[in-house]
Amino acid sequence: MPNIAIVTDSTAQFPNPNFAGKNNVRILPFDIILNGVRRIEGQDVKTADFPLTVRSSTDPKMVIPNPEDLAEFFSSLLRTYNELLVILSSADLTLAYHNSIEAIKLIQANTAIQVINSQTFSSGLGILVQHGAELIARGANLVEADRLLRQLIPHVYTLICSPCLSYLHNSGAIEFHQATVGEILNLYPIFSLEEGNLHALCKVRNFRHAQDFFQEFIEEFEALSHISLIKGTNFQGIDNRLLRQFVMEFFPETPFSEHRLNPFHATLFGPKSVGLIVVEKPFSLSG
Repeated sequence: MPNIAIVTDSTAQFPNPNFAGKNNVRILPFDIILNGVRRIEGQDVKTADFPLTVRSSTDPKMVIPNPEDLAEFFSSLLRTYNELLVILSSADLTLAYHNSIEAIKLIQANTAIQVINSQTFSSGLGILVQHGAELIARGANLVEADRLLRQLIPHVYTLICSPCLSYLHNSGAIEFHQATVGEILNLYPIFSLEEGNLHALCKVRNFRHAQDFFQEFIEEFEALSHISLIKGTNFQGIDNRLLRQFVMEFFPETPFSEHRLNPFHATLFGPKSVGLIVVEKPFSLSG
């Protein structure tokens, strides 16, 4: 069996906590700056600690390891593993992908490390990691696992709804005046991640209307292998029981998972955010 580790980052969330190959998955930790204090690996930080509106572009903030630190991290893993498959959150959301590419140049390990831009985050990233770990556990080599995961990525669809528009301004998704006016009007924009980039789809008045949009989005697919709901704080209007019932009725064979928006996600979208991630068939977690 190939001696390969899978590396992902702190934004990943796993629908299946006990997937095959989990023992060979390593998490690249991020730090968080909140209220002027750098919290190592986000320790003792809760999503509820984040303000609904931010006035600084540097606080709250997710801190990504620089290329030098990543080079040391990868080098330490290569003392145990022959190869690394690195699957990271969207390169347009964090610097983890770009910094990893630079780190590989520093240690000249191009043939031993493959880096994938997942173009998603949270359970979308977690599903890709699970799938990669299972492929390797069944004997896939680095090239095969890399190829199959890249084929799966375009079939992972990600939606985000957030009224915390100042966070979206800090993430570069909207202009400052849009964030200011939107928060005054209490708008709830819905974005999709298209090739990893945030693209505005529409604006709704509340999370109940966002859930209606999510259901209409799900209905566009004929077959799905997974559906995830990501919930932040103060998400009144999102009724997970109704959404779960809807999924059971229209996609009875499709697993449905729920995840709390973690502090790393909150630095990007704000604590009062909800998300939907769906994975389209014919690809499945079993390969």
